[in-house]
Amino acid sequence: MKQLKRFPNVLVKYISMFVVLNLMHYLFKFYDRSFESILEYNERGILFHLFFVVYGLIIWVTGIALTQSTYKKLGKHFRQNLRFVVLGLMLVIYGIAFSTLYGEVYYRLFFVCFNLESAWPDYHLLDRDFTIMMFILFMLILGFNSFIYYFKSWQDAELTAERLQKENIRSQFEALKHQIEPHFFFNSLSVLTSLVYKDADLSASYIAQLSKMYRYILDGKDQTVVPLEQELEFLNAYIFLMTMRHNDSIRFIIEISDESRKYTYIPKNSLQLLAENVIKHNRFSKEKPLLVRISEEDNYVRVLNNLDRRELIEGSSGIGLENIRKRYELISDKAIEIQETSLTFCVKLPKLEKSELKTIDI
Repeated sequence: MKQLKRFPNVLVKYISMFVVLNLMHYLFKFYDRSFESILEYNERGILFHLFFVVYGLIIWVTGIALTQSTYKKLGKHFRQNLRFVVLGLMLVIYGIAFSTLYGEVYYRLFFVCFNLESAWPDYHLLDRDFTIMMFILFMLILGFNSFIYYFKSWQDAELTAERLQKENIRSQFEALKHQIEPHFFFNSLSVLTSLVYKDADLSASYIAQLSKMYRYILDGKDQTVVPLEQELEFLNAYIFLMTMRHNDSIRFIIEISDESRKYTYIPKNSLQLLAENVIKHNRFSKEKPLLVRISEEDNYVRVLNNLDRRELIEGSSGIGLENIRKRYELISDKAIEIQETSLTFCVKLPKLEKSELKTIDI
């Protein structure tokens, strides 16, 4: 389905390339004095037209693929400014190689094969004037492609930012709604009431964690992604409340390295939404506790729990997983993974770095 939706854009892209190359073919003919006119369409003229367009398409498409793959690879090792410098040098080298190869093939096909060597008596492999002219054409093609690419990227970024803002608002609304539902407040106040008479310090901690949850949800509403360390702090506040409410019926184990906590990013509220889903959709008791393990696996943050499904709750929105999946689609090229067995349920959230996020205002 996605390929069908992309088909019109791909078609427009190749039609644009075809039109540009045809126009540049006439520009080249104007420069090349071996053609009497830019409208010369004898056998040599027709063959040259086809050769220029086909060769240009191959070079153009190859250049785009090379640029994109190189930019992604450089993103893992270099900062943004250095990436542009390295990529620029690579394109200059590619352009010179393209111009040199074109000159050799062009001379052999359209001068030697047509016995017109006398029309270009001083030809050599690195002909200065010819290489400069072809390199200028190459830069014009590159400039046109860059204009189209960045214009499209700007449009995509605008749409993505708008969609992501809606998903973020939706996520925050759901997270907040779940916490202010009457039964959540009733249970929270019941736990707090019992604590006030037993342990004043613990009740103060309970109030602090409850307020921390609301502050985190309400503050930074424009944040798309947050450091894993920040998300875990919010999750710990939620875990504290759930542990006080359910006692030994729920156990959380968090095994995340300090490096990942500092340098890894994930969508805001994602871990809390997953924890909430686990509690909402599973049966648990002191005899059969719910165990939730949050750990690392390769380039993922893994949330694993033992599975004992309860019947679907009436009014459950089911937004948790779908919301997280959509936000990953909007901000990166990575996708969440879900693994379910008869005994366990696991959600794997890809670790994100700022450098690999799509071009949006974060």
